[in-house]
Amino acid sequence: MVRPTRRSGNLPAEASSFIGRRRELAELRRKLTAARLVSLAGPGGVGKSRLALRIAADLARGFPGGAWMVELAEVRDPALVGNAVVAALDLRDQTATEPLPLLLAYLRDKELLLVVDNCEHLLGAAARLVTEVIRAAPGVRVIATSREPLSVSGEQVIPVPPLELPAAHAAAPPPLTQLRQNEAVMLFSERAAAASGTFDLTASNQAAVVALCGRLDGLPLAIELAAVRTRVLTAEQILERLTDRFGLLTGPSRDALPRHQTLRTTID
Repeated sequence: MVRPTRRSGNLPAEASSFIGRRRELAELRRKLTAARLVSLAGPGGVGKSRLALRIAADLARGFPGGAWMVELAEVRDPALVGNAVVAALDLRDQTATEPLPLLLAYLRDKELLLVVDNCEHLLGAAARLVTEVIRAAPGVRVIATSREPLSVSGEQVIPVPPLELPAAHAAAPPPLTQLRQNEAVMLFSERAAAASGTFDLTASNQAAVVALCGRLDGLPLAIELAAVRTRVLTAEQILERLTDRFGLLTGPSRDALPRHQTLRTTID
């Protein structure tokens, strides 16, 4: 017999401030009012997981069954996708030998939001499971994150692009107040201030910060990894060392997921 959890979700707490993505958040909220499955698609390091987590936290109260995150990044066997969902929902059944029937029986009358994160290396298995859930459980909505869509019936896709960059070759530098509103610059500045305790965007370093964000293609993960380097380097010094971007941006964070510890891993 299924023993459902008493928790109302398993979303991890956000460890840092969420910056930007107003357009994507608004589109995601709008599509989830009508669609049962919305996929966030974009390159590695672009912030799909963080975007899904933020909207799930915002919408969780609207689902009696809560909001639940299924992390597939470390799952390598397609046959274990169902097990990952069962484990995320904290279901137990002494008699069940297959996770899918157990999962569908539990979800059939539930109203909840399911975030299936990092599907790209398990597209077929993730697509099949999500399709079964959508068919069996009319009260369940799903957000999937992947480098490419699941390509199943009823899927709504929201592309997640890199952060918008400030103009790098403007005739005159923009005012600092305007530059601070740019999402890429805002992300670098906030993470650098948190990492170093002293960083501030100024007229003397703004050109280096703008160039840094451009060299890193507006990818949030790369920008965050670069910002951490302000503990020991100035923005100008980081920019000078970006010839070997992969070597410089090896992540020093011990609690980061393996896929987030280096920019090289993310791009690969």
